[in-house]
Amino acid sequence: MAFDNTYTGLPTADTGSNVGNREQLLDLTTVLAPRQAPVYGMLPKQAATADLVEWTVDGLRDATADNAVAEGVDVDSATGFDGQFTKLARLGNRLQHFRETFAVTKKQEIMDSVTPVRIQEAEEKAASQVLRDIEKSICSDNVAVTGNGSTANEFRGLGQWINNSPTADGVQAVPSDFVTPSASIIGDESGDGALELTEARFNNMLTSIFQETGEQGDHVLVAGTSVRNEIVDGFTRVSPTATQFNQGDGSEVNYNVEIFQGPYGIVKIISGNPKCLDHKRAYLLDPSLLGFAEAMSMGSTMLEDQGGGPRGYIDTMGTLICKGPNGLGKITDFATA
Repeated sequence: MAFDNTYTGLPTADTGSNVGNREQLLDLTTVLAPRQAPVYGMLPKQAATADLVEWTVDGLRDATADNAVAEGVDVDSATGFDGQFTKLARLGNRLQHFRETFAVTKKQEIMDSVTPVRIQEAEEKAASQVLRDIEKSICSDNVAVTGNGSTANEFRGLGQWINNSPTADGVQAVPSDFVTPSASIIGDESGDGALELTEARFNNMLTSIFQETGEQGDHVLVAGTSVRNEIVDGFTRVSPTATQFNQGDGSEVNYNVEIFQGPYGIVKIISGNPKCLDHKRAYLLDPSLLGFAEAMSMGSTMLEDQGGGPRGYIDTMGTLICKGPNGLGKITDFATA
């Protein structure tokens, strides 16, 4: 690239006097890209030891008001015993391998520059790229893909787990008892996209989740920019606070959290990474119903320098765990005022 430090405002007779001017390049570089991964950061981590990570879910039968036993009646084996595990089901997700390469030339490794364009900085930037890719995959509508020699494994994203009509994919379908109810999803219920995001609609979503779980606890709403703006502008909230999430790369990030006191517990509202979450998308999460299984923690591998300069790659392998889709909710679309 040619650097231009000519000054066209000089008199015509003096235009040659600027040939010796020095360039000035400030020792300042700003990375204009959000690196946070709030959803990945809040998920409990555990080890994975197989290509298909599986877990079980269970439920209770419908409650009855007629469970009454007459005086002196014995338990009669002839009438049979109730099987207590009729709802027991196995769920699973595929491991996904994430990788980002990095390299610098030999010349760039030894020269001074405003931004240190050296192998260590390239390695750190590649790690940030992978972290954002994991967050985007978690927040996506991706279906699970069973890999082979030419196709890579992909795990099922939150958009498919929190879905009242999930797409069939490469892992076990969610049993009907555990599918997210339509009332727990705020989208285009009217069919014409005319419904605004109101506090009443939000409370209806919370009510639907409570009817599934019976638990009155804290939830986290990871919100796209438009969702958060609608809530901040139009909902009744209490004083904001702060919370901290581990980013998975050893760093921790403080988030400004809006607190919404719902009918069945507190909802902490944080901003999702705008490069990983659509501005009209939000996920209402209970971290105890989620997790991330890692078969290989994020690490760096240096490759042989074959003459062009040092090079290597960052990679990790893991999958999203969803223990109770019926206890979660999401916002997919709404009309803005």
